[in-house]
Amino acid sequence: MNRTTMAIAVVALVAAACGSDAGDRQTFMQPASDEAYAENAASLERSDDGVRVEAEMPTPEPGSYDYPTGGMVPDWAGPHPEVAPGSASEPETFTLWLIAFNYPDRCTEGKCDLDDLGEDTAARGGVFQADGRIADTSTLAFSGTIRLGQPAANGAALENPLGAEIHLAVAPHGKALTGEDLWRQLNGPVGNPSLWWVAEFPVS
Repeated sequence: MNRTTMAIAVVALVAAACGSDAGDRQTFMQPASDEAYAENAASLERSDDGVRVEAEMPTPEPGSYDYPTGGMVPDWAGPHPEVAPGSASEPETFTLWLIAFNYPDRCTEGKCDLDDLGEDTAARGGVFQADGRIADTSTLAFSGTIRLGQPAANGAALENPLGAEIHLAVAPHGKALTGEDLWRQLNGPVGNPSLWWVAEFPVS
């Protein structure tokens, strides 16, 4: 696993340890800064059979942020096409990623991060893709459900939806391409935390 790319765990969307958190909305932060990008833009709802996330933020203006390169992918993922900025007439693509640390009390050094990803870790963290979109409107909206027992794209399946610590990030993939390249943009990881929009729910 490419630890730089999947260090998504350094930023968190953290929901309460149990119950439904649908009414608690949090802010997406601008990549590589402490500035808010979209306030009250993300929510997480828990149930016995899974977790559901919804996120909505203004579509980032093409060229207004730093882009990943096509080679910035984890070892477990397939290739990604080279990334280029879009334009007003060429919409860009974005994906929503979720990490579930099934047993956060077992995370190392008192926090859940990249060291706690994998089936062989005590916390049993797993990486899931929640959604992927072509941003052809002024608002970028995501929604997705990860179900109990659902296999991860990498790491452990979701085992503890009511008690898992959940992290969320939006990854940019550049100008929407066509055919297989578009499929790869919408269905694979690229980049690292400095290039993503992130939201955090404090542990209650």
